[in-house]
Amino acid sequence: MTRGRLVAILALLLVALGVSLSACGGDSAGTAATPTPAAAATEPPAASPTPTPAAAPSPAARGTPGCGRALPADLKPGETTSRVLQSANRTRTYLVYTPPAAGPASAPMALVLNFHGLGSTGAQQHVYGGWVPIAQREGFVVVSPNGVDNSWLIAAGLDDLQFVRDLVAALGNELCLDPARVYATGMSNGGFMSTTLACRASDLIAAIAPVAGQSPPGPGCSDRPVPMISFHGTADGVVPYEAGTINAGAVSGSPFPGVPAVQAEWAKHNGCDGSAPAETKVADDVTKVEYRGCAAPVVHYRVEGGGHTWPGAPAVPRLGPTATSISASELAWAFFQAHPLR
Repeated sequence: MTRGRLVAILALLLVALGVSLSACGGDSAGTAATPTPAAAATEPPAASPTPTPAAAPSPAARGTPGCGRALPADLKPGETTSRVLQSANRTRTYLVYTPPAAGPASAPMALVLNFHGLGSTGAQQHVYGGWVPIAQREGFVVVSPNGVDNSWLIAAGLDDLQFVRDLVAALGNELCLDPARVYATGMSNGGFMSTTLACRASDLIAAIAPVAGQSPPGPGCSDRPVPMISFHGTADGVVPYEAGTINAGAVSGSPFPGVPAVQAEWAKHNGCDGSAPAETKVADDVTKVEYRGCAAPVVHYRVEGGGHTWPGAPAVPRLGPTATSISASELAWAFFQAHPLR
């Protein structure tokens, strides 16, 4: 099977978390224009004064057009709000959490895009991923969008990538966001969505953190190395850790190259040196796998015996064991902080 066909199949098999809460279980906003330097004097000065250091840019200069503006009436600091957005002549919906510091005096804030799994919803992922308590503590915005038909990159006639661009641009007009700190994460189908954004919207997305689902860079992928941290259980019964086949409804039996093969492709894309990755035991059931000599880091947490689940999240027994020794969201946030868009 050709690599292009394999990537196409992966885009269709974005399998995922169809978990209910009862079971628990276009373009990015532009930056301000560069000021025109003052015209040179026609007569040289009598003496050369000591240069005055340039002043640090104001939040408005560093952030999106929403900097300095009052929050829209429906958004309250420290709360989650359900909203709608028109994108490509279709009504799309999403949840947005604005931290307590949000408002006219806010410095530019990071934005974490949190994508749900196949069959799930933004509301479920908003809780399951555990991002809101971190955002409250650290002062960033979390957006959990809803995919059409509870899916990403599958429904016919849709452009989910354009929806994300429209969403980020709209939020940037209302909130004070930092265009260099827009990140993508997601569960399974949402993880595949994150890796697709890293390929095809690398001008917008600074870094990614897929969980229990990821696709290799393929046709249409930009040349930019994108920092990546990922998490996957070795006993995942939906998206297998090693090469095998998918076990999920209509796409059951579809081939998947396995997480190590996908990671190796990302290491190649990100300019790593080709040597074997370093492995470090961080818990009895978790090994950190880190590629070397990369233009942008490729870091993976292998969860021994972990199921099709989010490490540190509430247990979903029907999807297999959930690791409690690490928090995927806490590790991902620390990684995001270290890797703004450059």
